[in-house]
Amino acid sequence: MILEFLKTVAQAYRSPRRSARAMLDRAPSIADCALMVVLATLVQAMFGAVVDLAMGGDGPSMSALGARMTEVALNFFMFAVLTAGAYGLGRRFGGKAQPADMARVVAWHLLVTAFLAPLNLLGIHAITSANPEDGASAAALLAPISVGVSIWLFAAFVAEAHGFRRVGMVAVATVGGFIALGFVTMILASMFSLAPPPA
Repeated sequence: MILEFLKTVAQAYRSPRRSARAMLDRAPSIADCALMVVLATLVQAMFGAVVDLAMGGDGPSMSALGARMTEVALNFFMFAVLTAGAYGLGRRFGGKAQPADMARVVAWHLLVTAFLAPLNLLGIHAITSANPEDGASAAALLAPISVGVSIWLFAAFVAEAHGFRRVGMVAVATVGGFIALGFVTMILASMFSLAPPPA
């Protein structure tokens, strides 16, 4: 069962539009989509713990539970924003997807791209730990590569759901959407950081 799931995830990277079509044909319920979002968070947490141990960290602890809950909330926030944004923008340009269709491919995208977490973590670690005089190592390229793959997969999934033939234009719109989402996330993060600590 796990092997079949991993094969399905691998297919998303080899043939993203076919993978999105298969997910649309399965027509998972909204509850199933929510489960995919939760599973995406668990996969990210699992890879995070492994990378942390590999880097000499202490591994997961009870204090990390709050962080995991925050990640779940952020993933659901991203799920809602990306679903609404991809649906609304796509429909304005002649897309044919229904809200449920978009929810399915966005949830699937979150789960599939959760497996890119090691690339993100290793790339960010290479950037933050680099010596200013020597510069970042080649591992720093892993983070932007991961982001590029994620954007391409998202564009392909959305294009398939809306019935668009060209993925390139969807990818351009996706980059703009991700930038806007990044600004919103930065604003939210600053609000939380400015909040007074609990008594």
